[in-house]
Amino acid sequence: MRLIFFFLTAIVLFLNANPVFAELQGAIVAIVNGAPITNTDVDELIAPLFQQYKNSYQGDELKQKLAEARADILQQLIEDKLILQEAAKKKLKVEKEEVERLIDELRSNFPSSADFEAALKNQNTTLGEVRKRYEEQLLIKKAVEVNVLSIVSVSPKEINDYYDREKDRFQTPEQIRLRNIFLSTEENTAAEAAEKKIYEIYDQLEQGAPFAELVEKYSEAPNVVDGGNMGTMQRGTLRKEIEDAVFTLNIGAYSKPVRTPLGFYIFAVDEKIPPAVPPLEDIKNKIRQKIYQDKVRISLREWIAKIKASALIEVKHETKEKS
Repeated sequence: MRLIFFFLTAIVLFLNANPVFAELQGAIVAIVNGAPITNTDVDELIAPLFQQYKNSYQGDELKQKLAEARADILQQLIEDKLILQEAAKKKLKVEKEEVERLIDELRSNFPSSADFEAALKNQNTTLGEVRKRYEEQLLIKKAVEVNVLSIVSVSPKEINDYYDREKDRFQTPEQIRLRNIFLSTEENTAAEAAEKKIYEIYDQLEQGAPFAELVEKYSEAPNVVDGGNMGTMQRGTLRKEIEDAVFTLNIGAYSKPVRTPLGFYIFAVDEKIPPAVPPLEDIKNKIRQKIYQDKVRISLREWIAKIKASALIEVKHETKEKS
């Protein structure tokens, strides 16, 4: 889903960016129902991306990535302009307090007022221009709320149907509650001795020794104070050699010694929890949010496409890339 307003972090990045776009061109690159978009407008939005792209790409690839970013930004600016025009038609307003609250949040990202003012000056902008950007983005947000969000709803039937159709997506994997005995092999010279000792411990288990007693007597893991308890683990979260050893065991059983890069383990199974789908009541809010987001995304694109279709949009030329 497209960004419908600037986030504070984006503005902060812009104000802290290197002045690589100091010589901004004011050439008109698009006209939307008579309202111009300039190369300067595009440069201001691409500035926070420039250093990131420069660190990740070089040569022709850098030029291509920047060109793609500039094209995307131009389309975003065209859509923003259309939405602002729709906001004007509906006579939507932004309270001064809303804008000033965002200005205060922005200013708080700088050590002092002097640093904030220096950042503005460094980027050839003014507080008034930043305030205008915030006002426009709040208007865009309100226009989207009025024209899209206000007409999107999710019915109980949609939630039930989604649950029935996508039930497998919510299935929790098989889980197992384990305890362990661990002997470290961090010191290479200890590996042979550890292997011998772990099999001696295994023999004691085979002879009926209680697992908890052997944990307390021999284990070198931090969980020795908790009887070797590892808690509940999901399939797919353990090393393969461990999963292969434990998920085939029955409750109350223990594994043969398992070697890992860290050392030797013996595992005991306290509980097994089979895969399960949570009841609808437990996840209906999650489903509602997913359906709502999908519908908003579709409705927003449809609304923008509709206002684009009736607009007079002229793209003058490709925005000139800065270097």
